[in-house]
Amino acid sequence: FTLAAECVSPANVCSSWGDPFRPLPGCKEYVQCERGAIKFFNTCMDGTLFDVYVQACNWDYDTFCDIETCAPSMKPTLHPTTGPPTAFPSAAPSVSPSSSPTPEPSFGPTYNFFYSMEANTMKWAFQDTVLVAYNANGIKFPSTRYTYDGMITAVEEMASAGIQSDGRDFRFYVGNEESNLQYGRTNLAAFLAMAMTESILYDTCDELNEAQVAGKYAISNSCGQHGRSYQDEVCTNPAEAIMSCDVDVNMVVVSSSTSINQGGRPPPPLSCRPKADWSDYAGYWDSRTGQASTNPYANTLGRIDTEGCCFWGRGVLLTRGVCNIGRLNYYLGKRAHDERGEGRFPTIDFCKDPEATCASDSSTETMRWITGLFDWIYRVQSYEADSWSYMKALRKFVDNGFVDDDDERYPFIDTVSSVFVRDCHDIKCSNLQVTKKDARRFNFYKVMEIMKMTDKPTRKPTQNPTAFNEPTPAPSKPKIEIKPPPPVWSQPPPIPGVTLTGNLPSTTDNISPASTNPSPTSDINPVVVNLTPPAPSTNNEEPQQSDVPFEGLIVLNDNAACSCSITGVAWSLSIAIAIACIVLN
Repeated sequence: FTLAAECVSPANVCSSWGDPFRPLPGCKEYVQCERGAIKFFNTCMDGTLFDVYVQACNWDYDTFCDIETCAPSMKPTLHPTTGPPTAFPSAAPSVSPSSSPTPEPSFGPTYNFFYSMEANTMKWAFQDTVLVAYNANGIKFPSTRYTYDGMITAVEEMASAGIQSDGRDFRFYVGNEESNLQYGRTNLAAFLAMAMTESILYDTCDELNEAQVAGKYAISNSCGQHGRSYQDEVCTNPAEAIMSCDVDVNMVVVSSSTSINQGGRPPPPLSCRPKADWSDYAGYWDSRTGQASTNPYANTLGRIDTEGCCFWGRGVLLTRGVCNIGRLNYYLGKRAHDERGEGRFPTIDFCKDPEATCASDSSTETMRWITGLFDWIYRVQSYEADSWSYMKALRKFVDNGFVDDDDERYPFIDTVSSVFVRDCHDIKCSNLQVTKKDARRFNFYKVMEIMKMTDKPTRKPTQNPTAFNEPTPAPSKPKIEIKPPPPVWSQPPPIPGVTLTGNLPSTTDNISPASTNPSPTSDINPVVVNLTPPAPSTNNEEPQQSDVPFEGLIVLNDNAACSCSITGVAWSLSIAIAIACIVLN
């Protein structure tokens, strides 16, 4: 079922028509609805979650449940904001309407890029291959959070209108002329490769707890995973220092996304909260037993609490860290609106409510895509450091036939992955590891294949274009010629269904070659045969067979030869074997 509201709480879970049993956020609890009200609450046993398809508790690794948590409401405004009263309309328009017709829409590169993306075959391929997730059993299902129409809408907005904020223009690159739209498609493929690896394959808006430490999941992974500390990742560029979010140690946030593809008993969603006292530890989750412990247990950087650890990844690219999330607020969010009257999402304070991307009244698929696209434009598409530039590398990769040079120091998609994960391109530029690098590369070429840019690139293209020759005419119907073996009889024995024509010798002394169809070899004198079926039986007898070996050389028009030997078979099978011989050659 689908609720009218995008987020679910006990206050609205029964407010719309649907199934009688409905899950609450986290899918551990569910309710029975009757006449628009909750009749009673239920809780699934350990190791199970409520499955919306089977309408009952099911094993957690085999459950589908997509319920988002409503974000806490903001404090109400003390006084309603009122503007000047609306003036009465004047009797006549102050400006005469223009008589010129509205100009026709542009048919430039942006139009061409999206026109090619609107083909049904393209849409079906994306829906079947790219915008899919997998459950714990490896069963594929369409992503519920990331759809093709949602992707196209967001990419088109970011490519055409873009984001104009603080004197800067952020647009997603789709190629600047019709002849190089492949640049734009490659840019989209690289973006989607990161998005698939981060969120789409898991059908999640929030980062999941996935880093194990000694076989257990530290609850403090919300502070950072894979050697990262999100609340310490401030903007290091002096011009951007003011953009980082301030860390509020009193903030309480719980992720609205749950794992659907982690086997066993997956850990609970990421969360953050202040410490009650010095002995208040975050603990860990043991997926083998499905139980949590409050004993001190550190993540990879030694954190044993979750105080101020509210800046895990969110959106299609799982934008994470106080700097990256702060940029969203500075250019797209409430800060952009309050300081400059700008902002794509003017009511969302991404710093004070980082979960707003995934769970708020304004949280939509468009927000999930656009925040990720902005993050990509800012950090990857515009990246240029030392001797490496993303845009130059992209053009070189496309111009080179979608392959890297054999001696390329910075392979394109692997270097892009490094920039995306570590904010730098060189191998030794950071102590962080490029996580899931092989998956990112695999997903990149998968998207490229869908967009018909390349099948499986393995070599550079030739310097000169290949000339297109005239099409090869279809081969004519092959003629069958048979050279019998050296005869040992005075007269050839009868062969059912085969009428021999031509110069057939009666003895070995008077062999003469066939007068038509030159022999393919100098020592073969072919005899043309006419294969005709035997007369049908009139007394229901079994088809006649011959025990005499039928041997010869089948010669095709292109001088290909096929030798065959047919013994003791019916006429129809003889013909089938001869045809098979021709096809195989």
